[in-house]
Amino acid sequence: MLSSTYMLIDPRTGSHPAIRFEQHPAVRGEICNLDGKDYRESIIGEDVGRTLQDVSKQDPRLLLEETLYLERLRLKKSRRAWWKSPYLANRNRQDQKFIKKIQAGLKNANGVEEHQELMKAYARHFSTEICGNFEPKVYDFAIRAVPWMFSWLLNAASLKRFLPWGMSESLQTRMRVVGEVEQLQKLSKKGTILLVPTHLSNIDSILIGYVIHLMSLPPFAYGAGLNLFSNPILSFAMSRLGAYTVDRQKVSSIYKNSLKNYSTSILKRGIHSIFFPGGGRVRSGAIESHLKLGLLGTALQAQIERYQENHPTPNIYIVPMVMNYHFVFEASSLVEDYLEQSGKHRFMPNDSSEPFPFFNMLKFFWKLFSTRSEIWVNVGKPLDVFGNFVDENGASIGPNGTIIDPKSWVMSEGELKAVPQRDREYTRILGEKISERYRAENVVLSSHLVAFSFFQALRKQYPQLDLYRFLRLSRAQRMIPMDRFYEEAARSYEVVKKAVDEGRLYLSDTLRCGDVKLWVEDGVRQLGLFHATKVVRVEDNVMAADDMNLVYYYRNRLTGYGFGKLDEASQSRNFLGETDEKGFLV
Repeated sequence: MLSSTYMLIDPRTGSHPAIRFEQHPAVRGEICNLDGKDYRESIIGEDVGRTLQDVSKQDPRLLLEETLYLERLRLKKSRRAWWKSPYLANRNRQDQKFIKKIQAGLKNANGVEEHQELMKAYARHFSTEICGNFEPKVYDFAIRAVPWMFSWLLNAASLKRFLPWGMSESLQTRMRVVGEVEQLQKLSKKGTILLVPTHLSNIDSILIGYVIHLMSLPPFAYGAGLNLFSNPILSFAMSRLGAYTVDRQKVSSIYKNSLKNYSTSILKRGIHSIFFPGGGRVRSGAIESHLKLGLLGTALQAQIERYQENHPTPNIYIVPMVMNYHFVFEASSLVEDYLEQSGKHRFMPNDSSEPFPFFNMLKFFWKLFSTRSEIWVNVGKPLDVFGNFVDENGASIGPNGTIIDPKSWVMSEGELKAVPQRDREYTRILGEKISERYRAENVVLSSHLVAFSFFQALRKQYPQLDLYRFLRLSRAQRMIPMDRFYEEAARSYEVVKKAVDEGRLYLSDTLRCGDVKLWVEDGVRQLGLFHATKVVRVEDNVMAADDMNLVYYYRNRLTGYGFGKLDEASQSRNFLGETDEKGFLV
């Protein structure tokens, strides 16, 4: 493997620490034990056993009937949209055959034991689908091939550098990996890492895998949406790079328990993992505020079991990660989904449609690599499973600032054990802490601040309109003279800069310069790089919005801080996922 380096930056101060991380072949962790049918079978067997235990108090026949009904309903909906994911047709056919087999067995079953055997078969069916097929050889190939492929794309726009021996740039020149990287590297050797990133785009999984490689960490297992497995080549590669499938269309309790128990099993084995606690991609463009606690709770369960087994490194460390892009290739469809769901009859959808996602993804990478747009990845402060910060030695720091023994937090009646009501409360607190850290680790980009400033200036011009009427302003109504826009941009910058000084978020390199005209020019350019419309454009000393939905989407990255309130006196407190009386996220 070629050796390369990258430098970390403190995004709040702009300083460059005198630390450079030398890249080297990834250290293989316990995840490599997944290479082998025996080990994979042991995980599936444990998953099935846990799932059957979870549903043991329910009537097996009623549970099977409910699962069959929900699965038939899912397949019916899937057939209507087969053209969106043609490669999933084979999987659906296999599911249909399995359903018929279970239906026949249920029809002929004579007692509880036969019902339980059918339920065991269903649990195994789901667990086998979820479980990945990690292969070290494929991983070793990918961490060589993927950086080379990205480097080729980076240089392809210039014919002088098109050939492999003429390449001079790499993906590292676009990646701004900042934050608690050193601490993450140390903790990966002292316990098990559960990385919990924000989720904006389908490309997150690919780029996070590359960031893990850049940080010289061992491979991570990660849950990836079934839509990413729709291409057979991508499916083969992802499943052998540590991915396991998450089908959000499956809602039966057997499937949900199988997924939760799979996560518990691999964490208990000390396999570093990634999942997106927000669930799917955030539709509004805002930082996630309402997290899914089901999978998050598996970290605490796994740590308790590691305590019970007297494991030498029992702790599981939760590491928030915030990813920021200047443009998101699914932004148009995502924000439309959000507005349609939140506004219902008040929202008027556009008639435009997006290109096939695979080609849109290629377009995204081409634009990213050929136009010098950057991606910011901020590794947040690590937490324990209760939401407490941990130091570089992995010790938990309690609310009063003293070192605590996390084992004592899971003692009940003198013994280590899971207590469902208590553990749900711990997980709720952890979810709130992760949401809080997402906002604190957010990096403001020039594109976000341009969209936010334009939106604020226009809102002040039409304060009486609610969100859905505001988004339908005519072309002539959504124009602002540049002198007035610069005034609003300077005002917005000062509000954000104050929050940065208070430690509530970070600024990107371009914004730290403080030159309004410079960062506005960069933000307008970045917003216009990818989408068919320019989002905002400047002509004849006037700024105008071509697509108000997209302006709203990118503006929303700065919500949750109270900045969106027209009443500036309210901007000092947090508004986690809140909307004002007119429907605007604040």
